[in-house]
Amino acid sequence: MSEMFEEVEVEAHVYPTEDIEKVKEAMLNLVSPLEFHAFDKGEYILLLGKTKDKKALQKLYELFRGQQILDTARAMLEEGYFGEEIIIKVHKQVAYVGKVNFNEESPLGPITIIIRTKEPQRLMKWLAPRTKDGVPIE
Repeated sequence: MSEMFEEVEVEAHVYPTEDIEKVKEAMLNLVSPLEFHAFDKGEYILLLGKTKDKKALQKLYELFRGQQILDTARAMLEEGYFGEEIIIKVHKQVAYVGKVNFNEESPLGPITIIIRTKEPQRLMKWLAPRTKDGVPIE
């Protein structure tokens, strides 16, 4: 698992009505640890979290299994896979309560997770293996 990715980047737009600490918490509920940087874009703050920590994806790994959404997660990973990047977008408010929801139709925008990897297939197989009747088969 340890050498499966080079870096994970998580980003979200933080609007004036939102608490930046809560958005950070939502991001950390998905990927942890993160080193944060905030950029003022006028209408919103672009909050960027980065990590090279080898355990960074452990929370997603556990959430996908705990919520029994491996098949959906696998489909989203495959859909967001471009070369050496896998990009997934999840619902910001749902992440704040410690869950994953791939419905990004939220007025406050999604949390975007970008995984940079030289072994995308291996990473996807680990993070969200194919299943039969909800049970991992790889």
